[in-house]
Amino acid sequence: IDTYKNKGLIYFTEHVKDNRATNYANTYIVTTDNRRYIIDSSCGRKRLTRVKRQLADAGNYTILCTHYHNDHIANNGRLSGKESPIIYHENAASKIAYLRTNAYGQILRMYRDMPKEGFLKRLGVFNDSIIKLLLKRKVYSRYIAEPLLFTVSYILSLKSIGRIYSGKKHVKFLKPADMTLLSFNGMKTKGWVLDDSLYAMEAPGHSDCHTVYYHKSNSILIAGDALNFLTPNDIQFGTIKETIESQKFLLELAANEKIELLCQGHYPPVEGNEKIISYISDIIEKHNHIYNITRSFINSIDRSLPFDELYNQYCSIDDPVINRLKKITFPRSTLVFLDVYFLKMLEECGVISGRCR
Repeated sequence: IDTYKNKGLIYFTEHVKDNRATNYANTYIVTTDNRRYIIDSSCGRKRLTRVKRQLADAGNYTILCTHYHNDHIANNGRLSGKESPIIYHENAASKIAYLRTNAYGQILRMYRDMPKEGFLKRLGVFNDSIIKLLLKRKVYSRYIAEPLLFTVSYILSLKSIGRIYSGKKHVKFLKPADMTLLSFNGMKTKGWVLDDSLYAMEAPGHSDCHTVYYHKSNSILIAGDALNFLTPNDIQFGTIKETIESQKFLLELAANEKIELLCQGHYPPVEGNEKIISYISDIIEKHNHIYNITRSFINSIDRSLPFDELYNQYCSIDDPVINRLKKITFPRSTLVFLDVYFLKMLEECGVISGRCR
């Protein structure tokens, strides 16, 4: 889509109805005076072919990653080269060799940290008889169920995302130790200067390696999944506290810099500073709403009850936001994991630590 070509931006997306979230990440190509930058190569042959066609006469370029999730980075290795590096936040370094952990690692961690029977039922892959068999003995649960879940989640990921080309030989990292002090219209923060008018800044919460990119001269902010609702959905590397802090940071940045174009991982760009401020404020309000409702519920519960019973009570709260999230939570969507959010809230409130009962 070249609607914003006059701003030095071209983006690639799926066709979805009514501005709903896409299944796979958007890809953005930003042009500065010195270079082209691909932000999130996404996944699949169609996206790869279209991006390559756009870059046919581009020469060398740089691939910037907002975070390690598979639908954002699977095509990296097919686009990278010696003079066209891939750049992640340093916190992604441990994930490069196991990028599909976003699929099988997520499922296995949920299986291990949540009561197994309830999780397997919510997953919806196995019927009650198979679940009963898998959990009949501890040895079955560990040495049959876990390899089976690994295999199923790996195959489903392969089917939806396709092959992952890490391009690890060409990966470089943004290191926190190399951050410099940035000043944006009186707002001071730390980050990295990538080009004359292109900056990278930390925005953790959705994942610990989440990074946003700001093209100052063209007033473009590429926020990745930092503003998704509901986030975090990553049981391994997501945090609620950092999500809230990052969203407030993005709101402050948008207001101070009067940003004119907000680009996200799974939604169409938002154009116009007033609309952007309203949009981010609405996302923050929704997160505050669900946070306050969840915390109030946790403060009123019998903390001796097992997780599944607490989660069922939580889902029965008569609230339009929770009712909506119940309808789209995993496995219906891979963008919302309501049980993961609830688990993280319980841990934040000190109700449980480590693995659930």
